Amino acid sequence: MPDHDPRLDETPLRVGAVANLLDREANGTLTPEHKKVVAQAFRRSVKTIERWMDNARQHDGHYTPQPRTGLRLTPHIHDALARWCGSIAAAHRELLDNGHLNIPHQDGKTYSYATLRRVIQRELDPGHLAGLKGGEAARRRHDVHNTRLKGNRNDAWEGDHKTADVEVTLNNTIVRPVITWFVDCSSDGICGLAITPHAPSRDAILVALRAAILRDSHHGPFGGVPNLIRIDRGKDFLCSTVEDAIGYFDAERVDLPPRHPELKGTVEAINNAVTVMLFKGMLGYTSRPADTLHAQRRVAPGELLTFEEFSTRLLTWVHEWNHQHTIRRLNNRTPAQVWADDLTIIRDVPIEALHTFTLRAARKSHIIQGDGIHWDNRVYIADWMVGQAGKKAVVRYMPHHPHRIELTHPTTGRYLGPAYDETNKDPANPAAEAHHTAIRRAREREAEKLAKNLKKTRKSLKRRYGPVTTATAPAPIPAADAPPLKRSTAPPDIDRPLPPPTSVNGHVVLPKGGQ
Repeated sequence: MPDHDPRLDETPLRVGAVANLLDREANGTLTPEHKKVVAQAFRRSVKTIERWMDNARQHDGHYTPQPRTGLRLTPHIHDALARWCGSIAAAHRELLDNGHLNIPHQDGKTYSYATLRRVIQRELDPGHLAGLKGGEAARRRHDVHNTRLKGNRNDAWEGDHKTADVEVTLNNTIVRPVITWFVDCSSDGICGLAITPHAPSRDAILVALRAAILRDSHHGPFGGVPNLIRIDRGKDFLCSTVEDAIGYFDAERVDLPPRHPELKGTVEAINNAVTVMLFKGMLGYTSRPADTLHAQRRVAPGELLTFEEFSTRLLTWVHEWNHQHTIRRLNNRTPAQVWADDLTIIRDVPIEALHTFTLRAARKSHIIQGDGIHWDNRVYIADWMVGQAGKKAVVRYMPHHPHRIELTHPTTGRYLGPAYDETNKDPANPAAEAHHTAIRRAREREAEKLAKNLKKTRKSLKRRYGPVTTATAPAPIPAADAPPLKRSTAPPDIDRPLPPPTSVNGHVVLPKGGQ
């Protein structure tokens, strides 16, 4: 296709050229050569240039092009177009029947459908036409929006729910999982998420928020406390529990107006990315086209992924997104590379400060056995459990992170401590060896503590007698009156008063120990 210059509106140039010619005419310097040069520049004839000058003389020296005579949008056309939901063909039929498309001064002639369509498309923008057909949601697809500055890491997060376009099975029931996640706006990294097999609640938000804040080998490098979090006006996001949880860490919560996804574009882009990059390749994708006209779109339940398999694939995709997927807008870097290149200080929260924050609680209490807590087909143990066997505790946990649980008292809610998964641990792992050493030392400390207490008790129970100065039987001293068994560690003469100094041959002699 040959290159061509785009068509431009010449009206501003005509105004300037005609004004210049009129100035020369007023000064008496206008020549036919001047008109010829202007005509060649505009690729018009000299007569056309003279008509432009006549037009300017009629409008106080300002060239004013005359509007085209023809069909213009009228209130009747607007009403018909809105009544027929943007259908130009239907509006044309109605306007013809009502006589609103008759050409003036030409009896029996009407404007054609092509003319009406051309006028509508010229005078109405695409967003308005889309709104007449599909409503406000369709109109917004044609809007343009400002782009926020990327900023630094943890300057801003965005949180949202994403209903997976995939059907999975859970206990022989077909469900559609819902993902709750928080993303960092500067790096496009997914900081944390939670997956539920049903409509999410505040628990899912708190679990996802906890996973997003923590940073370790299990949670990845993304995290810390953000300066602000943008969320929509979902009732679960606006509950007081979530507000308090965000406020605990001095983070600002920005409540966005409803149905404005452009205000949280980062998380919306990730919502679209997970659909395109992951969900469309899964069995049970709900928007997959049917093979034939009347074919059933639903996959047999036996062929669908289980909820656990879906969660595993989603977590794998999140890791690939954060550490392997390059983004052109980030100069072809991965979110992890952008995060590592940013030297902004991260406000970390110790995991001990989150022992009860944003954790789910098991439905019943568990008894500490001889090998620890048995929960969810796993065994959890910690050094603080030494001597606690037989005690009840409530398990609080974070979904998708089974390596650690937190235990609280079943009645008072007092925090007891963490416990770590010991199922299928590698004995050669240095971390496992350190854990086993800590438990062994805790047992030794408890044994030494008990031995000291028993020894002290035996001494306190031993009968003591008072001293005598005559040949009489000593009297027993009651336990309440017995002198303390602990010896004083102070020097024996530190509190003894010194005698007055003496004089020998005119010299003052201080007692031993004096200055």
